[in-house]
Amino acid sequence: MQRASTSLFTALTPNSSQSSRKTKFTLALLTAGMLSLSGCQTLKNITGKDSDAVASAEKTDAQYYKEAVESIEKGRYIYASEQLSELRTFYPTGPYAEQALLDLMYTQFQSNEYALAVTSAEQFIKLYPRNPQVDYAYYVRGVANMQTGTSSLLNAVKLQQAHRDTSYYRLAFSNFQELLAKFPNSSYAPDAAQRMTHIYNQFAESELTAARWYIKREAHVAAANRAKWVFQYYPQSQQIPEAIAILAYSHEQLGLNDLAQQYKTLLQINYPEWLTRDGKVRIKNNRAGSLLNRMTYGKLGRSDKRTESEGTQSSEYTGATKQQVIHRAAQLQLPSDNATLSEQNMPTVNTARRGVNLGLGLPEDAGSQPQTRITSPKEMYPESSNDE
Repeated sequence: MQRASTSLFTALTPNSSQSSRKTKFTLALLTAGMLSLSGCQTLKNITGKDSDAVASAEKTDAQYYKEAVESIEKGRYIYASEQLSELRTFYPTGPYAEQALLDLMYTQFQSNEYALAVTSAEQFIKLYPRNPQVDYAYYVRGVANMQTGTSSLLNAVKLQQAHRDTSYYRLAFSNFQELLAKFPNSSYAPDAAQRMTHIYNQFAESELTAARWYIKREAHVAAANRAKWVFQYYPQSQQIPEAIAILAYSHEQLGLNDLAQQYKTLLQINYPEWLTRDGKVRIKNNRAGSLLNRMTYGKLGRSDKRTESEGTQSSEYTGATKQQVIHRAAQLQLPSDNATLSEQNMPTVNTARRGVNLGLGLPEDAGSQPQTRITSPKEMYPESSNDE
């Protein structure tokens, strides 16, 4: 830089015979040249990354990917994400580009960067819709959205998901629905199906959380409305027995004995454990859950041809085949205008429901199992469906 500056100065130095106008022009060129060279030096001094930038640009895509894989194996997910991102930047159409994006959404998820994982998954779905591993992107998008509003500390210690904002759960439910619709035979479909079932039950649980709160305050009309919502719009949820019990109890407290008796009859036929020997309804204040059962989701693994079947880890057998789990989940629907769990002034109470085992240790047998049938809501509840 100094030699170039000296040469330029020598070439542009005016001699005594030049006119004043030419001298001014030459000095202007000299000033511009010096400022340009000075600016180049200053930029280098400020950033200090001239040599780094050249090194990054010269690294091959194979080197990027090798370093990323080694970092993943060591659990260095943040550094792996950096290498994969740079690989995608410098080699967006190279042979490693697609796999790098799959691995990037995985490392972002493992780094708790769930929003970034969703973005990467959606980018992959848009750019590579025919990639044989695109189902993994659909799966990651759902799991990351499900995890976005969930704190592992709150899950394990204090606050149940039914007590928190459920908007991301609704979004994840939609993501899993799309996965099952497009890839029903995907290796990720069983876990996605069980997550859908869990979300479905959580929405029902949020209504019963409010119903129990109203019962404690003897607001039986409001309690009945909440339970009725579960009975009508979450008929396949695990909360149905308790919802019927609350309906029977609330109507009995309101003096609507005929209607209360109809619900008691339904309990006696299908869920006798919710009635005492003398015919009274058992009302529970809360439902304690197992910490272990609340933490048995399939673990998110890398999408790799060698380990594709390991995308989710098996847990205990749930009593249904994989195909049954997928088929049942595909039938689930969330109401478009879901009643939220409670008014804003409702205090948070520990109403943890019984945990649901969401492992994938399911046999391949596609045989069906009988399901308990209950009377239609329209038959047992002839009133208007507007509960608010």
